Amino acid sequence: MKQKWKACLCIAAFLLAVLPVSASADSGPKPQITIQVQNAPDGDYYVDLLIPGEIPEQCIDNIEWNHIDRASLPLDALERDRMDGWHYAMLDGTPAPLFYKHPDKDMFVFSYFGTPDTFRIAIYDDSQQKVNFSEVMKRTQLQQIFTCDFADNTVKTGNPLLTYLKQFASSLLPTLLIEGILLLPFGFWDRRNAKLFFVVNIGTQLLLTVVTAACMWIGMPFYRYLVFAPLELVIWIVEAVIYRKRLQTRRETAHPVAYALCANALSAAATLFSVHMIFPWV
Repeated sequence: MKQKWKACLCIAAFLLAVLPVSASADSGPKPQITIQVQNAPDGDYYVDLLIPGEIPEQCIDNIEWNHIDRASLPLDALERDRMDGWHYAMLDGTPAPLFYKHPDKDMFVFSYFGTPDTFRIAIYDDSQQKVNFSEVMKRTQLQQIFTCDFADNTVKTGNPLLTYLKQFASSLLPTLLIEGILLLPFGFWDRRNAKLFFVVNIGTQLLLTVVTAACMWIGMPFYRYLVFAPLELVIWIVEAVIYRKRLQTRRETAHPVAYALCANALSAAATLFSVHMIFPWV
């Protein structure tokens, strides 16, 4: 049985590495915008997000944050074609960090707490030496895919059900991996606890995903702080109660409540601790 558990965790780790959406364990899934460009311009091109308003006084340099060589960017064209009343998310910065990934030539991923709700897509065409801007877009899902047709400058959004299924998977897998490994030192690694462990974590991650969808649908501001913080506290308490009554072990020193608290704290701290220590306003 232990070999089967190890095989499951290895598979989870592999799937976590290849999933196209961000993973964040019990700390909750993070905001994300994925831009897929169709009929892309010939040659090299650069994609950024335009955010309404002036550049914030306190902001993260997202170019430096993502270790991008500023000299490689079309700075002159971006400054020349800058739209009044808007600023670039990557080039100018955001109050909270914004991660940038470019997994293939025509896909651009912007994620983490600096992800905007309202934005335009800015595409610099090197062959034309100019920046093209999309219409104003609104992110209505926590993690949303937008397909931009460069030829006619139109933008379409992805299937929300598929998006939330991916979000659920990307949140569940690291939770199973982190909290599953922690079963070993606490003495709960056996077949009797496997079903309970999976059912509890699937249930909590499903709840987080549903709450995320509901909050985004009604447009609740600051839902991460008003909803997720107390919800995660409730989840910690519920898991502690369930594990105290149902987890079984022959080890006298094993403590299910301590496991529940440590497991949730570890999975949350894995993605939040370092950022909050450096950037207290995030």
